[in-house]
Amino acid sequence: MKIRFFLLLMFFVPFALLAGGRTPDRQEVRAIWVTRFDYKSPLDVSSIVLNCAQAGFTDVFFQIRGNGTAFYPSRVEPWGFELFGRDVSMTGTNPGWDPLRMAASWAKRYRVRLHAYINVLPGWRGFEAPRRSAGQLWTEHPDWFMVDSTGTRMKPTSAWYSFLNPAHPEVREHLSKIAAELAQYDVAGLHLDYIRFPYDYKDVASEIYRNASAAEIKKHSTFSFDPVSLRAVGRSASRKKWDAFRRMSVSQVVKDLCGVFKSRKENAVISASVLADFKMGYHSAFQDSRRWAKDGSVDWVVPMNYNASFFDARLGKITHSLGHRLTGGKLVMGINCAGDADEILRQIDVSRLAGCRGFALFAYSHLFKNHQITEKGSMLFPDWH
Repeated sequence: MKIRFFLLLMFFVPFALLAGGRTPDRQEVRAIWVTRFDYKSPLDVSSIVLNCAQAGFTDVFFQIRGNGTAFYPSRVEPWGFELFGRDVSMTGTNPGWDPLRMAASWAKRYRVRLHAYINVLPGWRGFEAPRRSAGQLWTEHPDWFMVDSTGTRMKPTSAWYSFLNPAHPEVREHLSKIAAELAQYDVAGLHLDYIRFPYDYKDVASEIYRNASAAEIKKHSTFSFDPVSLRAVGRSASRKKWDAFRRMSVSQVVKDLCGVFKSRKENAVISASVLADFKMGYHSAFQDSRRWAKDGSVDWVVPMNYNASFFDARLGKITHSLGHRLTGGKLVMGINCAGDADEILRQIDVSRLAGCRGFALFAYSHLFKNHQITEKGSMLFPDWH
């Protein structure tokens, strides 16, 4: 009982002392992810920001790009249909309000930092295609998507994305235009998710390629053998050369987005959700997280350390990889809120003891239901009202 009280005190007291103000350069970051599925109305947005402020979060990663669709009036991508429910035919329908502008306004009022959170490389998801008149990437630019080793365009599944090709110059230009649009908003930063290759597509590919052998699934899950990449590398190139090219392509997109956003918002924070296993990220997802932190491509690296069984071990490897300076300056530890409150509190405490810059909780929907605090949320935020 005493231990649990101590953990609650460790978690809440810094929230109470610092909530409501802009976090100085080295003060603890206490962030939360809010996905595009968490809101459909202006009231939803205002409730979300208020709840996050009252809970003591300093930063909110507010998702406004899903899969080639926007949740703000974009000139380069159509509106996301999720604002209206599950009807894909609503893609491109203007809801008559701007979720990002409204969230930014409420965040300023409650003095929390709002970050425009985007899925970077996902281009479409689900079996149903968007209506062609919406001008969505899946129908407008099929050549922008990754291609597997059989020469087949990557296909989305019922719940998984088809990815854009980071090596394609037109894809990079398109994503840079999105960053430029977002920089016009009164936000504190840009948060990047799905900034990697889909190494895990093999786990869902059988939904598309039914009765395929393991060898065939592997061929359909190895990307991207598109014309642009083949011209640059050559199909017969070594695995080492292919991996380096793919890794460079992803890193270049990160640098592009950072450069465009910061050229318009010099003091903005660029953050990225990354795999908690840096080694797997580097070799399989072509995500060079350590390099991004070291060379300034991102200001915060946010490992999604979601497996409770490996949390401490992965935290140790990450801090060892980054070193003391980068851990304290750039490491914001991602924590999954699907588990019980005691474990969440323990992970926050361990992250603090490791010297992390802060932590980020995934996600709002685990702590608030219909914008009312859940039992778990009440245990984490005992003074929320």
